[in-house]
Parts: sequence; structure tokens; C-alpha cells
Amino acid sequence: MAEDTVLQLAETNRLTASLREKRDELNTTAQQLVKERDKLNAQVAEWLKKARDHREKRDEYNQKVAEFKIKRDEIHATLKDKIDERQDNENEPEEEKRKPATPVHVLRRKIRELDWSLQTQVLDLKREREIIDQIAELESELKTAEEAAEQRKESAKARTEIDDLRLLMNAHHNSVLEFARLSQEENQLMIEAYAEVDALRKKADESHRQYLETRREADETHRRYIESKQKNNRLRKELGEIRIRRRVEKIQELEERLEEKAAVALEKHKRGERLTMEEFTLLMKRGLL
Repeated sequence: MAEDTVLQLAETNRLTASLREKRDELNTTAQQLVKERDKLNAQVAEWLKKARDHREKRDEYNQKVAEFKIKRDEIHATLKDKIDERQDNENEPEEEKRKPATPVHVLRRKIRELDWSLQTQVLDLKREREIIDQIAELESELKTAEEAAEQRKESAKARTEIDDLRLLMNAHHNSVLEFARLSQEENQLMIEAYAEVDALRKKADESHRQYLETRREADETHRRYIESKQKNNRLRKELGEIRIRRRVEKIQELEERLEEKAAVALEKHKRGERLTMEEFTLLMKRGLL
């Protein structure tokens, strides 16, 4: 019985040690998986922030695109009106365009000269009337020339305004293209960031799944370890009780043998026979002498 218990205890000791070692290994693995999962989740948070930042920038650039489109279209409408207005103002008969225009300063000089002739020369009535008619004709031509000069001035101003509007419209159009390009870049970066988030989340979820599986296995191993340890304690207690019983039995056997020896020695003493030192000491200890 004791030998069987000793064998069971040895086997239980080996199993308990093996389970403890396996449990500790599983706990270490679980801790590593937790660290890996938390590291991946931290990376997920970082990439989420990057994705949101790119999305915000993309939306800002899209807003800029919309604003510059409005400005470009408004200027385009203004430019169209200016071009139509210029075309209306510059539509004159072909014969007028082909007619050589006398410069304003020449007309003014001729008028001054004729007027001076009237004031400084003594002219007959016919010549005076001719000069007056010439002056009237020149003044009419001067008025027309001045109006034409003013129109050319306005036309040049309109051309300048049209050129400025074209430049401004092109600048706004270029801004639309540039912000659209930046928006597209940010959108692509956002897509890539969210793809990285998805990939990292899958890895984090896998680490968490492995952690839970390892944790369950570690808990089960710990439960078996506790059962094995309890069995080990029961076997130790049982073996201790067996050993105590054996010692008691040995003591009882020894006591019985001593009782027998003491009885034999007492009979010898009663018969007056010589006792050995062992027999004498035995009788003395038992109070028989």
C-alpha cells in the first residue's frame, strides 16, 4: 500500500511540476500577446489620427476648390459682359474704320490758325464767311475726332480690364486645379491610412484572439495544477499517516517483545537465577524490581 502511494506521489509530483511549468509558459505567452495587442492598438490609434488629419485637409482643400470655382465663374461672367460691351461699343461702319482720322492736335492747330486770321486780318465778307465755314467744319471734325479718341481711350481701358480679368480668372482656375490636386493627394493618403488601420486592426484582433485562447488554456492548466497539487497533498498526508501507523505498529511490536522478555526475566528472578544486565535494566525500567 505504501509503495503504491509513493509511486502515485512521485507521478503526481512530476505532473504538478509539468503543469506549473506549462502554466507559467502560457502566462508568459499571454503577457507577450497582450503587449503585442496593445502595441498594435496604439498603432491603430496613430493611423486613425493620420487618416482623420488627411480627411480634414482634404475637406479644407475641397472647400478651397469650391470657393475658387465660385470666384472664377463670377469673374468669367463679368469678363463675358465686358467683352460683349466692348464689341457693342466698337461696332462701327466699315467706311468709318477705313476713313483716315486727322489727329486732334492738328485740327486744333488749324482752328487756331483760322481763328487768328479772322482776328488779325482784314478780310472781305466772302473770305470771312469761307473761314467761318472752315472753322465750323473743323470744329465738327474735331468733336468727332475727340469722341473717337475718347472711345479709343475707353476701348484701351476696357482691353486692360479684360486682360486683368483674364489673368485673375486664370489665376483662380489654377488655384482650383492646385487645390483639387492637393485634395486628391490627401484623399489618397487618407485611403492608405484607413487601409493600414484595417490591417493593424486585423493583427490586433488576431493577437487578442490568441491571447484569450492562451488565457483559457493557462486557466485550465492552472486548474489542473491545483487539482494535482491537492492530490499531491492528500498523498503526502496519506503517506505520512501510513508511516505513523507503521511506527506505532513497530513500537507496539517492540513493546510486546519487551513484555515477553520482562516476563521471562521476572520468572528467572523469582527462581533465583542470575539476570543479565539487559534483563536487570528492563525489570528496573518497568518497576518490577
